Amino acid sequence: MKTAFIILAAIVSAAPAVMASTTTCGNTTLDQYLTPNFTCISGNLMFSDFAYSPSGNPSGIEIPATSIHVTPLTNTLDEGFQFAGGWNVGTQPDGTTAIQDSVISFTVSTVDGKASLEDLSLYFNGSFSGTGLSSVTEQYCANGALATCGAGNSGQLKVANPPGSYMDATSFAGVTSISVSKDISVASGIGGTANISQVINTFSQIPEPSSYLLLGTGLLGCGLLRRRSSRS
Repeated sequence: MKTAFIILAAIVSAAPAVMASTTTCGNTTLDQYLTPNFTCISGNLMFSDFAYSPSGNPSGIEIPATSIHVTPLTNTLDEGFQFAGGWNVGTQPDGTTAIQDSVISFTVSTVDGKASLEDLSLYFNGSFSGTGLSSVTEQYCANGALATCGAGNSGQLKVANPPGSYMDATSFAGVTSISVSKDISVASGIGGTANISQVINTFSQIPEPSSYLLLGTGLLGCGLLRRRSSRS
């Protein structure tokens, strides 16, 4: 019984470690992702075809790729990225609107080629005052490129403040790849401010049966440990 107790304790203590995927994606600035033929992998997901297009009004306030920090998110079966760029504008002294706009695109696909991608989620923390507006609009295409996406495979997610909608998501029957292009925008209007400090994309996968088995084993171990503790 003591041996079984030790084994179960080891399983439970190891459980958090298996919940994080290994990644080759760098915790670095976006320009490092824009090098020719760049790809990186987190768990069973490969990320590729990164592109970036910034703009601003007045000229010179656009956010360069070197000022956007990319953090890979490695929760197993829910990998993705956090983009942090400090988008921040206020009405100009002459009363004209200030705008910063960043378009980030890439493709995510399963390493094993299985149609296990089932969910795409978009989050942000946009804020505003007065006439300001912060928003992220993301176009997506399942199993194809955005430029040639077939009918029924494309769609759009959007988060904005106002009206204070911070999360949007869509689900799929199971696909092998998703191409995305997110338009991150802040605009001051004629009398306000707008800010976004982070944008998060995650891509969920259908768990393999072995994942359920591992989770069940961990839960069983927790139950037995509690039961033994209550008896002692």
